[in-house]
Amino acid sequence: MAPIPDSANGTIANSTGTFNQDFNQRLSVQAERMKRNAPPSAGSIGSTAAPGVTGSASPRSDRNGAKFMEDNEPMDEIALMNLEELLYDMDLASSEDGVALETRLMKELNSLEMANVYSIIESDDRIKDVMSELDKGIEELDDMDNWLSLHRQELDSMGDDIRQIESQNRGLQVQTSNQASLLRELENLLMSITISDSVTETLKKENLDRDSGVRKLEDAAAVIQDVLLSKYDEDVAGMSAVRNRMELYSFHCSNFATRFSDFLRNKIQTQTDQYLNDKQRTLAKGYVVMFGYEPIEKYFITYRGLILWLREMDSRRFTDLQSIYVNNMNRLYRKEIKEFFNVLSTYHVAKLEKPDDSEFVFGSTYHGGLIARGGTALRESLSSPSDLTGRIPWRKRSTREIRDPNAGADRNSALYESSRRIDVGPEEKLPVDEAFAQALSIVTSIAAREQNYLSDLFTLTKMMSMRMFIDDPPPFSQQDLETKRKSSLDLKSSKRLAQLMGTMLDGLSVELNNMAENGVKNESVQCVGMLISVERTQKEFADSDQGFLITMLSQLHTKLVSMFEKYVEEQLKFIEEARHKTKRKGVLPFMRIFPRFAERMEALLDGNDDIEARKLITASYDKLVRMMFESTEAVAKETVDFDDKEQGSHVVNIENMHHFHSELRQRKILNLENYMKYAKSSYERHLESYVRGVVRRSLLKLLDFFDGVEGLVKAKASEDVAFHLTYNKQALKKVVSQYPASVVRKDIAHLHKKVEKHFSSEEEEGLLQVAWRGIQEEFIRQHERFSRLIRECYPDAGVHMEFSMQELLGFFSEISKSHH
Repeated sequence: MAPIPDSANGTIANSTGTFNQDFNQRLSVQAERMKRNAPPSAGSIGSTAAPGVTGSASPRSDRNGAKFMEDNEPMDEIALMNLEELLYDMDLASSEDGVALETRLMKELNSLEMANVYSIIESDDRIKDVMSELDKGIEELDDMDNWLSLHRQELDSMGDDIRQIESQNRGLQVQTSNQASLLRELENLLMSITISDSVTETLKKENLDRDSGVRKLEDAAAVIQDVLLSKYDEDVAGMSAVRNRMELYSFHCSNFATRFSDFLRNKIQTQTDQYLNDKQRTLAKGYVVMFGYEPIEKYFITYRGLILWLREMDSRRFTDLQSIYVNNMNRLYRKEIKEFFNVLSTYHVAKLEKPDDSEFVFGSTYHGGLIARGGTALRESLSSPSDLTGRIPWRKRSTREIRDPNAGADRNSALYESSRRIDVGPEEKLPVDEAFAQALSIVTSIAAREQNYLSDLFTLTKMMSMRMFIDDPPPFSQQDLETKRKSSLDLKSSKRLAQLMGTMLDGLSVELNNMAENGVKNESVQCVGMLISVERTQKEFADSDQGFLITMLSQLHTKLVSMFEKYVEEQLKFIEEARHKTKRKGVLPFMRIFPRFAERMEALLDGNDDIEARKLITASYDKLVRMMFESTEAVAKETVDFDDKEQGSHVVNIENMHHFHSELRQRKILNLENYMKYAKSSYERHLESYVRGVVRRSLLKLLDFFDGVEGLVKAKASEDVAFHLTYNKQALKKVVSQYPASVVRKDIAHLHKKVEKHFSSEEEEGLLQVAWRGIQEEFIRQHERFSRLIRECYPDAGVHMEFSMQELLGFFSEISKSHH
């Protein structure tokens, strides 16, 4: 055990020594008591402590004492009491268990041993030297401890530095790894945005006139486009290296876009000027052509890939290029369309001698003059339907496509496969509607082809990128330009395409409108033929993508419908006015004209009952026929050309309704079937009324008498009639005697002259025989009725008609023979 310095343990030693002294004293007293009370034994506690040494008992001696106590169980009671007193005096409770007591005693023994050691040490003088040396050693150890503490602090500081360095080293490793990855990414990025010098040189210097140069430029343009249109995040895009590269390539891109657009602008203007100055593209009489532009199509379609690139990289220049192309083509088409319509209208459109001098117009000025002369000249001017069909060219001429550019005369060298020409001789004239139909067919086919080419050249209706074009170039064929294409779902592109076509062909609508207006001025009915041509063309392009043509045709259709409606209103007005200018006799002028008008309309329709013109014409029939019937009734009521106004009214209706029915039945116009039935019914009704009327004038007294007799028969028995004051036998004899055979014969002859005068119209010669046959039948019927009533009501009177049935038939037979 290491010694304890005095300076440090003085207090402890003192307290311990006091305890030891007290304990030793108490122990000695108890030992003495035990010696006195108990006999000694050989197994007693061993040697006594040396004098001067107190409390030197060791653990061994304690164990021996305990053993002694165990071996000598028959300890007397006194000894036990002494032991308990000793324990009490030492503040040791006997109630504690043995283990705890042993533990406490062991502690006390240890303390005693330590006190003994201190006592021994203090009693030796060398101890001071040892203690002095120990103090020195302790001081040196303290110094060493201080140095070790300082060294430990240094080591801790170095450890912290090392740990910091290690941490920094790990961060540097991560940073180095990240920088290496970043460097690789930057290298890849730089490689992806790096364009070889050959690409930029190609964009700068490659020849645009050669096909091989155009292919190289397409590849180079696609490369620089891929770089410029690559998507980067904001951090990458903000890098100076990336930004500088992009600025450089944008500069090259802009320069090439400028070079390419300037090149195409010059080429477009040059080729346009060349065609404008081409003398072979001049029209003349008998040479009505719309020229094609295959060379322009073949030349510029080569650049559609670069034009597509321009659309994606420089939309402003792309839009400018579109405007340049359509404006220059407008210069060509405006000149050629104007010349085409001018030559056609000047040399090959038939014109009437006078405006509206037509066989199909109710209000013709020519007709007005004929009406004033009673219609004789009009009847001569209106030929039969077969002759009319021969003089009016109904057939539709086909458009000839010039397939061989080298065929024909030298002037045909300017013709290409897409050229369109009207097959007409130098002196040949076409009706307005036919010429209009030919012109419309040609210009719409040219316009449709031009729109298809415009769509392909600028890739307006196809969703395609430059890279798609490079990887899979779409095929192009000039034959495909003639194909009608389906409507595009891209409304924006379709609208743009229609705008470009409107700019390119701005003169087309004007020329078509002018031709329509001039044709109607010359012959009003021609608006119908032109309207039908427009509707057929509309039907042809109905489901196509030709937005420009569809809009133009719709506007033209609206204009022609308006012209036709105006034309019909004018005819209604003329019919209304004709009732006041026409002599009230014979077939009225508008009744003569309408069958030919209807025949003309049906010939123009040519069986096309599924177009709107069919509805318009049918509606016009309804308006015109109603007005004609109303006017005929009005004229019949106002007639003053007959002795009997009522008979005159019947005659007017008979002649006009018969003419209307017979003429339309001859032409077999099914859409007027209902009106023909009405006309026939009206004709029969008026004929019957006329026949009864003229017969009544000849047999008035007989008819009045026997009508009265017949009325009495209905109210009374037939045998009672003879006793009636007014209708007795004497009255019968009197009235019968007034109509002897000679008088009846004379009356019938006079009646024939009157009927002949009524039906003197040369165009309705058959009506005289029809009416006279009706009169004859009416005379016979009345004679039979008179004879029957005499037999029934006057059986015993012995009265008979003064003229027999045989005599009556003879009178009519004589008149018939005399007029054959």
